[in-house]
Amino acid sequence: MAHPQIAAFARLANGSAKPTRSIAGQNTLITRTIHDMAYDYVRDEIVVPQFFAFAILTYRGDANGNVAPVRKIFGPSTQIKNPDSVSLDPVHGEIYVPQDNNRLLVFSRETNGDSAPIRILDTQDGDPNRVVIDPVHNLLIVSGGPRLRIWDRTASGKTPPKAVITIPRGPYNPGGGGQGGGGGGRGTQTALMAVNPASGMVFVNVRVGGRFREEDYVGVWSVFDKGEVAPRWTIGGPDNLLKDVRGIALDPKSKQVIISDKTHNAIFTFSVPEAF
Repeated sequence: MAHPQIAAFARLANGSAKPTRSIAGQNTLITRTIHDMAYDYVRDEIVVPQFFAFAILTYRGDANGNVAPVRKIFGPSTQIKNPDSVSLDPVHGEIYVPQDNNRLLVFSRETNGDSAPIRILDTQDGDPNRVVIDPVHNLLIVSGGPRLRIWDRTASGKTPPKAVITIPRGPYNPGGGGQGGGGGGRGTQTALMAVNPASGMVFVNVRVGGRFREEDYVGVWSVFDKGEVAPRWTIGGPDNLLKDVRGIALDPKSKQVIISDKTHNAIFTFSVPEAF
């Protein structure tokens, strides 16, 4: 978000709708920029990274107004620096924070204050962009570059990934990833993700081009895919509907995919029952 607040809208909100509530104000400790957030459906809590404060903040799920976080992860022992994204495993009670230098920090959900990670995964070949956890299949999926890398959920140290999915050249991404793509202005990057653990389907934001890229789309892969594999389904592809995806959320009950777009300054909801 471009201003320091977390706004909540009704699920069926449409058009120029007003938020039903928001978390904002000095007590929230929210700084200027929030690039990501995660929801803990087991504890009904909202977790957000604070880029400039080197911190991870947790709020009650029903928080409203100028309220303080219930927990803060911050301090030199955490090794957190400029966190841009955060992920949750509500089932096992863990928070994941991707960092530069090929590191993924893992904390207990209960961590508060200046505490060290419970484990660190060295992703080795490329910084982790975004991370999602599939607690049903016990997998950890990392995006970055023209590929997805998959580890066992509890992997640590320099454990190699158990599978790698490479984004192929195709009508949605002529720059490709596995057939000479990834270079120059047409490079392909995997970024934001969401996973449906019940089916093992991963919804991935694929960015084609550089900063002023020509298009974004969301592709759907299985956690059991390997190698250079085309997406099983695509959302918002060559019609250029999506320009600058900044968030993906799933509503499995309604079989809908919710996507925020910075360029459109909008939130799109797609009905994609076949992908669930």
